[in-house]
Amino acid sequence: KCNVKVATLPEVQQMRILGNGNSGDGYTVFYTILEALRRARRLHPVFAEGKYQALGRISAEVGELVQAVEKNEGPEREKAEIIDSIVVLIRAWLDEHEFIEAMR
Repeated sequence: KCNVKVATLPEVQQMRILGNGNSGDGYTVFYTILEALRRARRLHPVFAEGKYQALGRISAEVGELVQAVEKNEGPEREKAEIIDSIVVLIRAWLDEHEFIEAMR
């Protein structure tokens, strides 16, 4: 699941890639997502019970982003919904929904 070529780059180069050329922005993105993942796992330890519920979680978060844009709720709200969408996508990518299925 990891691009080895990127993983072997020095950290600052990785952050430049993440930050579209700006390592400071890369660190901001990285640590913002880490914190959002930590918070989401604390608030919702069970991400989803199966892949279809995981897809529902993704759809719901992206739907909230669409609403924020359509209702012109502003860039801060839009970014918050983007972060939430990224978090559910990461949790699905990491197969966190399969953990529950495996416990059954």
